[in-house]
Amino acid sequence: MQPQKTCAIVLRITLSLISIINLQTVAAQNPQTVKKELPAVKTEQPPTIDGILNDACWQDAPQATGFTDERTEKSAKNQSVGRLVYTDEAIYVGLHLYDDMSDKIVARQVKDQTRISGEDWVSFSLDPFHTHQFSDRNFFIVNPLGTKFAHLATGRAEKSEWIGLWKTAAQIVEDGWIVEMEIPWQMLDYPDTTQPVRMGINVDRFQQRTGERSWWCNLGVQEFRENDGHWINVLPPPRERDLKLLPYLIGGISETESSVRATSESRSEYTARAGADLRYEVTPQLRLIGTANPDFDNIEQAVEGIDFSYGERYVEDRRPFFSEGGNVYNLGNLFHSRRIMDMDGGLKLFGKLGKNTSVGTLGTYHRNNQNFILRASQSLTATSNISTAFLLHHHRDSEVNNVVHFSGDVRHGKLSAASTLTQSWAGTSDGRTGGVNLNYDGPLFQSLVAMFFSDPDFVNNLGYHPFTGNRGGALQGIIKNEWREGFLRSIFVGANVIASNTYEGEVFQQDFSVFSDFLTHSDYGLSVGWYGGRFQEFTDSVFNIRL
Repeated sequence: MQPQKTCAIVLRITLSLISIINLQTVAAQNPQTVKKELPAVKTEQPPTIDGILNDACWQDAPQATGFTDERTEKSAKNQSVGRLVYTDEAIYVGLHLYDDMSDKIVARQVKDQTRISGEDWVSFSLDPFHTHQFSDRNFFIVNPLGTKFAHLATGRAEKSEWIGLWKTAAQIVEDGWIVEMEIPWQMLDYPDTTQPVRMGINVDRFQQRTGERSWWCNLGVQEFRENDGHWINVLPPPRERDLKLLPYLIGGISETESSVRATSESRSEYTARAGADLRYEVTPQLRLIGTANPDFDNIEQAVEGIDFSYGERYVEDRRPFFSEGGNVYNLGNLFHSRRIMDMDGGLKLFGKLGKNTSVGTLGTYHRNNQNFILRASQSLTATSNISTAFLLHHHRDSEVNNVVHFSGDVRHGKLSAASTLTQSWAGTSDGRTGGVNLNYDGPLFQSLVAMFFSDPDFVNNLGYHPFTGNRGGALQGIIKNEWREGFLRSIFVGANVIASNTYEGEVFQQDFSVFSDFLTHSDYGLSVGWYGGRFQEFTDSVFNIRL
């Protein structure tokens, strides 16, 4: 063998060994921060929920360690340790959140089911179907006082009865604070299976003193959910189908007095009202809800605000029949349930047909009007979805109104795109509305480019559409950053432009806005913004500053 060839072979082998060593060194220096795994452990002795991690089940439970600061992408200064076990009745979470200045832990909120902000908190999230979609994500937030907030996925999202089922306990200790959670399987939707499955899990924590938010599996400031962790080989319990019937009967009496020629007469009037609510689990993931002669008179509805607006204000609907499973019927402004004022009865069927397929139907009947909605959505990948919907409204004094809707969205890395197209028919009216937007979502800079249109003949009597007959576009840019040390904690600066014309070419809307927020580590904040523009023939200019 020639010396030159021998030297070349030796050089290649040497370079290969150096490359392998370097890769191993980099791997050692950069431990895994996303898509970690935690084995499922079933215990026969569940812990006592008292805020003390001295139960036997915690000693051998697998630990979630190595939390990452979402902004710096480095190891969090104050680490956390999570533990997870389960039984056939509940999931148990134990968390030790270390803090080198435990006397400066911030905890104020004492009212449950109020979103916790401006103080320390920790959140445990669970994705039972492992789809990485927000619609399938449950999260449970607790502060150092044990105050809790829960967001439940799919049809249980607005069912207030479920919220009271889970338990928490927390206490501040010398080296930080401790949280225990008990989350009953009963309040969750999960796969109907006889074999162990993989679920998505994560833990994130916010420290008010430093502004640091850290994750067990780092989703980053953009919260890319495909980087969640995995709870492997968990076998959820079987669930029996429940049938619940809740009848009601309301009676009343009113008396009126009348005076005729110095004599008074009293008259009594009796009233009675009866109805019933029905709930049935067709499958563990698909449920049927019905109501007959519903009593909405005793529901405290949201009140319309008095702030100035050129169009109709949006007011949420708090009626239980419409709010339960509301996220399944979430069609943006295409369905506003307060459009359905009167109903003698209603049926709704919603849930999942498979791991990645969700459906929802809703129908209401009244002698003067009938309404029907069908929506189906499909998760194609962890970062792409398609959805379709059909809406029907019939009133005895007007033409039948039909609406068909299609939408889709996709994200690749920091770039995402979404589009919608909706067609309506109402008598001789035949109109469309739709739009497309492109987004860039980076850790320091976000931007949006959007185009939209709404035909003058677009009619949707079940939707919230303050204005039709315009088309235009929007641009938005935002810069934001955070610092863990120094005087300034965070900065947020952005600008927004919206411009649209009528189909006749006249100006419909021209809005310009600049906004900014500055926050120091001493919790002093400054917000400065300006809004100006034109709406048809009207012009506005508003400057605001807030300390």
